[in-house]
Amino acid sequence: MMLSGNALRHQIILPEQQAFYDYWRSRCRENKLPSRHDILPEDIAAQLPMTTMVERRPSATGHRYRVRLAGTGFWNLYHQEIQGMHLDELPIGCRVEYWHRVLDQIIETRKPYVGVTKPNTPNGSHMAQFWVRLPLSDNGRDINLILGYDHLIKLSDIKTANPMQEKVFA
Repeated sequence: MMLSGNALRHQIILPEQQAFYDYWRSRCRENKLPSRHDILPEDIAAQLPMTTMVERRPSATGHRYRVRLAGTGFWNLYHQEIQGMHLDELPIGCRVEYWHRVLDQIIETRKPYVGVTKPNTPNGSHMAQFWVRLPLSDNGRDINLILGYDHLIKLSDIKTANPMQEKVFA
């Protein structure tokens, strides 16, 4: 079942992500996904600058993902407002396909996902992007939004802290 167990939480490395995931789990009721109205900004104030809400929209080629909400922290990564933009409009190059696969998987499986990647933006090439993506549903079943939280860390800080991490980002 989508909400049973807590195995995903044990895969989450950063405490900030764990707190975000725990909050999302606390908003799930009777094995139903939370809606966007269940997520209160004041409850996730520390994570808001790097929080997103993304929606899948139909397009002539199938579907596209549009950023409905993006925290102010994304200015540091993109040097522009990304709210209202589609993923394929962001300066992330080959990461568009990566994010489409991740988001498609969340919608198809109705499960949250976590991971780490390089942002692939001109301003983020020296960073690691630790991310968590969580499904939201206004009716408790069908995914209509994906809640995200990103935490950026300089690659040099990761490699200094743990030389084995270097292999992850090679």
